[in-house]
Amino acid sequence: MRRLRLVACALLLAGCDDGGGAAPVVDAAGFQGDFEPVGRPLVDAGFEADAAPVPDGPLRLAFEPVEHDADVVLRATDLAFLPAEPGARAEFLLVDKDGYVCWMRQTATGAEQLGQFKVDDTWFDSDAGLISVALDPGFAQNGFFYLGLSTSMETNVIRRYTFDRADFAATLGTAVEVIAVTGARAPRSWHNVGSIGFTETGAMWALFGDKVLNEPALDPNSPLGALLLFEPGRGPEGGWTGLPDNPYADGSGHPAVYSKGFRSPWKGAYHEGRWFIGDIGLDTFEELNVVDTPAQSHGWPAVEGACRAEGGCPGHSDPWIYYGRGVTGFVRDDRQATSAGLRSIWVSPVYRQNGVSDPYRGRLDGTLLFGDFYVGYVRAAAVNDPAGASTHVGHVVMPTAFAQAPDGHLYATAMGQWPTDAPEAKSRLYRVVLAED
Repeated sequence: MRRLRLVACALLLAGCDDGGGAAPVVDAAGFQGDFEPVGRPLVDAGFEADAAPVPDGPLRLAFEPVEHDADVVLRATDLAFLPAEPGARAEFLLVDKDGYVCWMRQTATGAEQLGQFKVDDTWFDSDAGLISVALDPGFAQNGFFYLGLSTSMETNVIRRYTFDRADFAATLGTAVEVIAVTGARAPRSWHNVGSIGFTETGAMWALFGDKVLNEPALDPNSPLGALLLFEPGRGPEGGWTGLPDNPYADGSGHPAVYSKGFRSPWKGAYHEGRWFIGDIGLDTFEELNVVDTPAQSHGWPAVEGACRAEGGCPGHSDPWIYYGRGVTGFVRDDRQATSAGLRSIWVSPVYRQNGVSDPYRGRLDGTLLFGDFYVGYVRAAAVNDPAGASTHVGHVVMPTAFAQAPDGHLYATAMGQWPTDAPEAKSRLYRVVLAED
């Protein structure tokens, strides 16, 4: 059993620890215990295939496979769509845990590769690797995009590249380091760089795990276990500068730290001054946290889930949504839920109507999706609901990234087979559609 658990922990983005197989716990919805596999397909809308369409009924999403020819992408981790003119076939960057960056274009039937390069110094042991990609707000003018990746067991970096349309392979040579975060003496290749992106002002934000070092996650002087916010250097030297209104800009902590107390914040999203961050737990709870003020603490390693200590947890911000490792209400809502004992929360970007096309008929505007990497359920939550109410909307196993295309659709990448540390087939790409269509 221990050996099986260690194999599972070696999965990409597992976020688990070999804690000896803790017993099921009561989750936030009050359920506990084990559950049985149902033997359903990996991708399904969550209702009978021959059911009549219900346009005004409960929201249900389906994941349509999109064929692509990026055969090197065996463990896709992120994607980012390039700006496109209305009606043009969209292009996007697709990145792989092993260090591949593929330039892709939509076709009438799927997606085709236009070019690729590989970041050879990518450290891709365990859940380390090339994890994230983001376009500069000025991409249309400067061609800048950024990669978040591991370069050793201890170090994660964000690098800037300049997109070369004439010779995409030459893009590799334009690399400039923006920031490096090191967890000295990290015992494992876990809890690395997560999602990266930009605010409306052009500031860069980035998520970094605790590198399995625990205590630095609550230390404001450490960039580990943190949401960082800074201005990336856009000159030839790269680098970064802290923002004058960051909480520790006065020297009382790390100048890029905005929020602390995260364990393994693999996926997060920014929306109108707030961040929605999924933090993978140890043995008890998965958290979806909201960061809306500077210097918030989200508890790890002192608190996992909501504060349950007598007298409260001074300075601690409870999660917006959280769930446990047993048969949660979320699991019960999804009759296709797999019997995985592991849990890893993921979070999508907040959906925005783009004024050109809305394939979801207004039903996803201002909404994010979240779910569990292993169990497979997909839920929707309106970001302006302080109570964090959510509804079950679909099912997909091992999703690794979501991005909104110029045509308004969400697209998702996903692992497609077990074990993910020895893949033989390329990763899956999906288009997210209304199931009733």
